[in-house]
Amino acid sequence: MITEHQHDSTLWDREAEAAVLGICMTTPYVVNHIRAALPDPQAFFNPAHQTIYAAILDLADHDGPTDPVIVADKLTRDGTLTTLQPEGGQLYLYELYRNAPLAGDPTWHAGIVARHAATRRALQALQRGLQWVTNATDADIVHDALAAAQEELAKALGDVAGTNAGTANALAGLYTPIHWETAFARQPDDTPWLVEPLIARGRSIAIYSPPKAGKSLLTLEVAAALATGRPVLGQPAQEPMTVMYIDIENSEEDIVERLENLGYGPPDFPLLQQHLIYYSFPNLPALDSQAGGQHMVALAKHHQPVLVVVDTVSRVIEGSENDADTFANLYRHALAPLKGMGISVVRLDHSGKDLEKGQRGSSAKNADVDAVWLVVKTTESQLYLKREMARQQHGVPLIELRRRADPLRHEVQAGAGGLPPKVAQIVEVLEQLLVPLDASREVCREALADQGIKARNDVLSQAIAARKAGF
Repeated sequence: MITEHQHDSTLWDREAEAAVLGICMTTPYVVNHIRAALPDPQAFFNPAHQTIYAAILDLADHDGPTDPVIVADKLTRDGTLTTLQPEGGQLYLYELYRNAPLAGDPTWHAGIVARHAATRRALQALQRGLQWVTNATDADIVHDALAAAQEELAKALGDVAGTNAGTANALAGLYTPIHWETAFARQPDDTPWLVEPLIARGRSIAIYSPPKAGKSLLTLEVAAALATGRPVLGQPAQEPMTVMYIDIENSEEDIVERLENLGYGPPDFPLLQQHLIYYSFPNLPALDSQAGGQHMVALAKHHQPVLVVVDTVSRVIEGSENDADTFANLYRHALAPLKGMGISVVRLDHSGKDLEKGQRGSSAKNADVDAVWLVVKTTESQLYLKREMARQQHGVPLIELRRRADPLRHEVQAGAGGLPPKVAQIVEVLEQLLVPLDASREVCREALADQGIKARNDVLSQAIAARKAGF
């Protein structure tokens, strides 16, 4: 660790420390200005300087003078004057007083002291982190040590950035603002879907229902189909893509039985092994913690999924479901990093006793997702997916599903039931005009314009999605 005997100029500046103390004793009214830059005596590297500055602050707090006679008297009464040795005790106070700068801005001298203090804190944080990791005895302790070191170093670097322009520029270089021309050029004409209209690429959604409504089975069907390239929910077959599934509800036996019922077997093993990354009851840290978020991001970086499923959210948090901070932390530590990586997230949840009141627990659950879907089972073979919230009104808001057997599957039912009247009207007109299902929004708009019909972009997008989904 850094000691008082180290005189590396990168760690402290004796002249700057002495100047600050001298100014405080010659010009008492600047003490509070200097305190703004140096609130803690520990910012001084020299222990004698720490003692003197603490005495000056205490005198200023009591509206007392801060000249060397008064400071020496206070240190004598506190029994700390002798601790200034080998600096020289009372004589050293007079030396500081005589050598105080007579001109200039004293906060600049204080800034030099603060900059060196921040550098020392960063170095000490790094030393502590290395010490913790070196002394760790198992993987969990190593991880905790790394997390603690990372947090301390981040705080220390933030301090350095506040006092050192070079460090501030280096830290700022870690972040990339939006380049607007590129961002607009990347914007797709239509919503890119993983499974239309349920899961858009790069979006986070919540699916909730009462227990035993079938949300886990439906989600597993979607995940396995994406992993093996099978058609699902009216979506045509596509290239297999990687899905990571975090399951804290179902055992390996439950999952295998469901996959068998969905028609999967030995011929599908290679694609399932490669693309359906399934963790049943993993011993993950809580995802509303920094450690849990780090584990989740590490898994995502390793497997590179297009979709992450969390089943269910109440099993992966340590905070209360009724506490908004729980879901703010879940988003900050786990979900926001995944969204930043362009990964879609589906999290499953339970409804409360009163279905009309939505998801169980805090209303903050809705704040960090792009859409919320409710699964309603009306009979053993009929389900509805009702979209209750969406940041962007893309796709239809109601999906009727029929559960079939041999193999087990869910099929989207045709019909415009549940569509808003304007959307249903546009669907009907486009059908009558025999506009192709894959027609672009502009082609559909022109066809409608020929009939004297105008539609907002969001309404037209919903109508196009409704036709593709079979409504």
